[in-house]
Amino acid sequence: MPGMKGDEFLVRVHQKFPKTVKIMLTGQADEEAVKRAFDEANLHRCLHKPWSESELIETIKTALSL
Repeated sequence: MPGMKGDEFLVRVHQKFPKTVKIMLTGQADEEAVKRAFDEANLHRCLHKPWSESELIETIKTALSL
């Protein structure tokens, strides 16, 4: 993502829209970035590439049930 890392984007989204459920799909985020997203953006779940279709579907289902 040009100009901004994904964890920073999620923190900004959370600041403006705190009730939005956030899911991170990543192939590059390090442990620190994922922890920051959980701590500061109320991250629901982080999926690392390559993720499976069933894992993605289950994550979306749980997010919709919140």
